[in-house]
Amino acid sequence: MKCDTCGKETDEVRRVVIYKGYDKTRAVPIYNCLECYKKKEKTKGYNKK
Repeated sequence: MKCDTCGKETDEVRRVVIYKGYDKTRAVPIYNCLECYKKKEKTKGYNKK
């Protein structure tokens, strides 16, 4: 598999689709390697409490 953010080949990609107050079921899917996923998750509002 390939990370859509950095382009790195990886064994696993991740994507958050639904979370309380967050619904990306109709968005264009972007799959991230673990490193890019963690960076992206830090920027999301539902993680800031």
